[in-house]
Amino acid sequence: MGGLGAAVLFLLNEVPEQYTFYAAVLVLSCSIASALVTPPHAGSGWAVAYQVITTIGLNIGWAENHFKPGQSGVRVPLADKPAAKQAVAAAGIPVLNSKGRAETPAR
Repeated sequence: MGGLGAAVLFLLNEVPEQYTFYAAVLVLSCSIASALVTPPHAGSGWAVAYQVITTIGLNIGWAENHFKPGQSGVRVPLADKPAAKQAVAAAGIPVLNSKGRAETPAR
């Protein structure tokens, strides 16, 4: 995450001073839009636009949206997380990691 933060800082430093207000408004607007707009379905043409908006809005790391196009989030208490993962896997439903890829079952 440190490298991404440095890249964002570098890009913002490259914006001419008279346009920094507009760059900040763009980032803030994208952040607000990604918080208020429901993620589109994975096959939708808007999915890529939504991902671009969330990236510009700096919704990364801990600020990342829990709902993503084509994925759902099942909220369970932290103590029940292992049992929930096991129940979902036993039902034949792949458990996705933070990158959206199926996790390999722990042995």
